[in-house]
Amino acid sequence: MKPIRIGLLGCGVVGTGVVRVLQQNRERIEAVFGRPVEIEKIAVADLTRPRMSFVPVAKLCDDWKRVCTDDNIDVIIEVMGGQTAAKDAVSVALQHGKHVVTANKELLSTQGGALYELARSRNVRLECEASVLGGIPALHTLETYFRVNQIRKLRGIVNGTSNYILTKMHADGTEFAEALAEAQELGYAEPDATMDIEGLDASFKLQILAKYVSKTVTIAEFKAQPSGISQVTQQDIQQALAQGKRIKHVVSAEFAADGCITSMHVGPQLLSSDDVLYHVNGVQNALELSGDIVGDILLSGPGAGALPTASAIVEDLAKVYPTHLRCLGNSSVMSVGSR
Repeated sequence: MKPIRIGLLGCGVVGTGVVRVLQQNRERIEAVFGRPVEIEKIAVADLTRPRMSFVPVAKLCDDWKRVCTDDNIDVIIEVMGGQTAAKDAVSVALQHGKHVVTANKELLSTQGGALYELARSRNVRLECEASVLGGIPALHTLETYFRVNQIRKLRGIVNGTSNYILTKMHADGTEFAEALAEAQELGYAEPDATMDIEGLDASFKLQILAKYVSKTVTIAEFKAQPSGISQVTQQDIQQALAQGKRIKHVVSAEFAADGCITSMHVGPQLLSSDDVLYHVNGVQNALELSGDIVGDILLSGPGAGALPTASAIVEDLAKVYPTHLRCLGNSSVMSVGSR
């Protein structure tokens, strides 16, 4: 049977994770999809960069156009990041009739409307679960569960870097700069962590989440003005602890009965111990959804990292290609590498 052929754009931490998941779960994935899933080409910026031993170097190229226009490729997985090149690449792929799975929150929060319209016009899919909360199935939950329920509010901790820094400041009494340096050393923060610590990353994610709730409103029609954690001091932390509270970086949005957005917020908040987000620590993420029938539910788990993000990407393939086997007993959850 003809395999599903993948074109991968980017082979950094997440892209390497995708390669690993597809290789280590080859038999399981073939059973789920009813045919093999194979990587045809991988576009990278630097062909000389050292790669993990399982990355097929023979399939590397340094021109994304070769990947996005290849007639043998069915699906493009975009994990290159950024906006300009990524937008061009995703647009070309959609124009050539290829489905696209992306983890690019910045791209979708700024260009999502036009890209989704292009996908519809070419009768292909554009999926983005990995762009919001890593391995947490937030968008899948919004798409598949909340059909009768009207979501009135969502709020969450959606940036693992900021949450890790604030957790260290509370637990160890460290100052912001020291906690940031430790996060960078551990790989939880980029060398330039501006997007995370100034709330921009969280704002992008909130815009995507809100769009999934308020489907009649385009992303361009609402923006959250983000506030980050770079100005949080140890004095602020101690004042919060003295009150039995913690400072957390929280995003939130509220919706009217007709689904229209009434407010959006991104920034530090003072939370008491009876708040479910108070207990979300380290690099974990969480999303609280309030439905008018079900009430409040909480999704929590790994919001970033190679395997959680790769897991979301591979699960998005199941939206593009209906799975072959829906019930496989206790083994129905896909493994993502060694346990």
